[in-house]
Amino acid sequence: MHADKNKEIVSNKRSRKRVLSDVVVTVIMILLVLLILYPFIVMLFVSLKDTKEALVSPNSIPDRLLWGNYLKAWKNMNYPKVFVNTVYITAVSLAGIILFSGICSYVIAWSAHTKFYNGVYLLFICGIMIPFYTALVPLTKLMTDLHLNNSLTGMIWFYIGRNMPMAVFLYTGFIRSVSAEILEAGKVDGANIWNLYWKIMFPIMKPITSTILVLDALGIWNDYLFPKIMLIGKDLRTITLAQAYFKGENSGMMNLTFAAYILTIIPVILFYFAFQKNIVEGVAAGAVKG
Repeated sequence: MHADKNKEIVSNKRSRKRVLSDVVVTVIMILLVLLILYPFIVMLFVSLKDTKEALVSPNSIPDRLLWGNYLKAWKNMNYPKVFVNTVYITAVSLAGIILFSGICSYVIAWSAHTKFYNGVYLLFICGIMIPFYTALVPLTKLMTDLHLNNSLTGMIWFYIGRNMPMAVFLYTGFIRSVSAEILEAGKVDGANIWNLYWKIMFPIMKPITSTILVLDALGIWNDYLFPKIMLIGKDLRTITLAQAYFKGENSGMMNLTFAAYILTIIPVILFYFAFQKNIVEGVAAGAVKG
């Protein structure tokens, strides 16, 4: 009887410690979330104020919610045009990265015994190792010589070339982890090399494809430096480029500038929430497989 009471006391103590530990962890997590969200909340508050209130008390709750700031930023940024430009560049670039990198990696992965393909693979690995800023000047010269500067098509080819090395590296590692018996079974059924890739291998590559799409989509969408260098025409601006020009033209109006910031990041937030499940599954599977 005495032993049972001691066990019950010990169990209660452990239970209280566990509850206290959960409370502490919860409080810490809430504080961290608030710390992360604080800049966004301030940005939202400032974007809804008039110019004077935004400068005098940026951290306070707005006296009046001036939603018209977003309309002004929308018009002055030419938001529909720059949004379409960015979507076009991002979507076509991603399609090119997945198409060319997937096929290239498929050939490299199943030709590991061939010196030529091993050399091609090493060239792609070198593309990962070379810092982007080191190649910036010759790359700009090359784009100019090929008449691809000041062109959305030129930006697309640039992003495909820049992101293919990492995509080939990830795809090749993933494909090499797939059992060759799967493809052998397809050959027995009479499938040619293209049917083997598109109907068997490409669906298997879905996890790593999701990883590449997410990483490259965010990188292309948020890129500022290369569009700044290559895109001169006002009608060719991307969202980040238009937002930077808007900030310079409205440097004294923090409310409009922050409204432009909000308009810039909204598509990224919507993209994340829309594909949150695929993002998590793709990154996890890609990390294990790749």
